[in-house]
Amino acid sequence: MTTILVTGATGRVGRHVVDGLRAAGVTVRALVRTPDLAGFPPDVELIRGDIHDPTAVRRAAADVDAAFLLWPSFSADGAADVIGELPRRVVYLSSLSAPSGGVWGDVEQLLRDAGKEWTFVRPGGFAVNAQGWADAFRTDDVVRVASPEAGRSLIHERDIAAVAVLTILDDRHIGQTYDLTGPEVLTQAEQIRTVARAIGKDMRVEALTDAEARQAMLDLGADPILAESSVAYWASLVDNPEPVTTTVTELTGRPALTFAEWAAEHAAEFRVLSTAEVAQRYVDALSAGRLDQAVALTAPEVVRVAPLETGGEEVEIKGTDAILENARRLNADIEYLGVDVVGPLLFDNHFAIRFTFDQLDVRTGTRSRTTKLSLFTVDAGRITHEEVFYYTPPRSRYR
Repeated sequence: MTTILVTGATGRVGRHVVDGLRAAGVTVRALVRTPDLAGFPPDVELIRGDIHDPTAVRRAAADVDAAFLLWPSFSADGAADVIGELPRRVVYLSSLSAPSGGVWGDVEQLLRDAGKEWTFVRPGGFAVNAQGWADAFRTDDVVRVASPEAGRSLIHERDIAAVAVLTILDDRHIGQTYDLTGPEVLTQAEQIRTVARAIGKDMRVEALTDAEARQAMLDLGADPILAESSVAYWASLVDNPEPVTTTVTELTGRPALTFAEWAAEHAAEFRVLSTAEVAQRYVDALSAGRLDQAVALTAPEVVRVAPLETGGEEVEIKGTDAILENARRLNADIEYLGVDVVGPLLFDNHFAIRFTFDQLDVRTGTRSRTTKLSLFTVDAGRITHEEVFYYTPPRSRYR
């Protein structure tokens, strides 16, 4: 194996797959919708595109030796065309429930029908799905879930990725199916209490009605059949908990990670960060080139105010998507050679950072430096406002 394509590379499992493949010394190519948010090291080749677009998949799969496939839809519609563009060797992130049908079983069959050299990695419930409770933890003292006493053997996303990496690198796993779970069964109520212990906060657990649970699934984009079956499945786990497999240990040679370990690693996501924590995490993310992590610290409706021109009027942009699109448009011809970050300087619910950019205009070959000061406002653990002041004139309009 020399080059491996990773789809879903910026997702909960895919990012760890990329890390594992890089550690193994192979070349990684990633299909991503927004390359500037990917946050990968320079040695990862980024191909802009969507997994649902066969043309984009064809570009990404050109001359690769194998692919890690994540199909992110509740339906297999369009998957056959995409699978036809993949290389012969495919490791597919399926589901423990694939034998019962649904999208995971459908995609597995499409891979068989296409004559691929497949491996099916079938995890049960993802521990990382507990992030869906994060807002309740940050803003309330109660978490409402369907069937609180449903017993689940949730698996850490790093364990899923570890199995995916070793199976894609060894042809002995071709034609094999691996059922993956965490090392123990915890009820959903026990999971919530585990997270609560990790952050030092008391939380109550309340049950959703079946109707409320179905509606929550529909709001996430599930079709009515999947919503109904999911609610019924959770109810069934009260008396018949999910199984526990030892596959992770058998394949990796180490114990599977526990949900308590997952909760300790992700504790910051369930509590309101202080201004100092937000500021330091923001600086660390930018210094490491992890724009995705920096964006995760901003509120969706963040407001950015920056000068239109030196000495001119200010322009206000609202929302992370609009801010990022504006930056892409204005900096399309700029290559950033480096950035010096000074700060953060903290006061009340604000912090300031000074940035000095070493940049190259690729059209003219002109190299220059621009220094700016950004003043950030933090509310409820998220950046809600940024105001930009330039020490040196910006190259054009604003950044």
